[in-house]
Amino acid sequence: MPRRARRSYPTKDATDLTDAQWAAIAPLVITPSPNGGRPTDIDRRAIVNALRSKNRTGCQWRMRPNDVPPMSSVRYYFDTWNRDGTFIKINDTLRKLARQALNRDPEPSISVLDSQSVKTTEAGGERGYDGGKKVNGRKRQCWVDTNGSLLRVLVHPADISDTEGAEWLLAARHQSFPRMQEIRVDEGYKQGLDEWLQQNTAIRLNVI
Repeated sequence: MPRRARRSYPTKDATDLTDAQWAAIAPLVITPSPNGGRPTDIDRRAIVNALRSKNRTGCQWRMRPNDVPPMSSVRYYFDTWNRDGTFIKINDTLRKLARQALNRDPEPSISVLDSQSVKTTEAGGERGYDGGKKVNGRKRQCWVDTNGSLLRVLVHPADISDTEGAEWLLAARHQSFPRMQEIRVDEGYKQGLDEWLQQNTAIRLNVI
């Protein structure tokens, strides 16, 4: 008996890639098998759809829909793409396409950096106490362009200061954006970050 075609999710809550969306990222996730081995028969588009579904619904790995690839395959590609930088490449590709659609240069010259402290459970991972926000958990350093599209993000214990966390993030990633001229921040970054940028980059700090 022929297998029925898989149904897409409702348009309102769609997590399946359109053909145009898939065409934009397919070259990044379909790679030749290493050492000339036999190509895998896992549908990478189905893997991405499964990951988008998990991200949208927040379901546990074992609670995924039955019509997506096995959990072991989905988790394997999630871990692999996280380690080898594929997710960063996807993010960069989509951000550039979004900027081009707005008739802007693919590479930003002005950006915004801010942090958010969030509570965490006691299970797993480092955490700390942010005395200013009265939060025991972790802090996210989010670096975005002026459209709000993500450039890079760093997560660290909440007791690390905004400035120190920003220095960690920018030390590792600022060279990824050769046109970057300015980073806009609030006063939480005023102490020390300007001096660090002057010593290590050609980027100026603008405290808003």
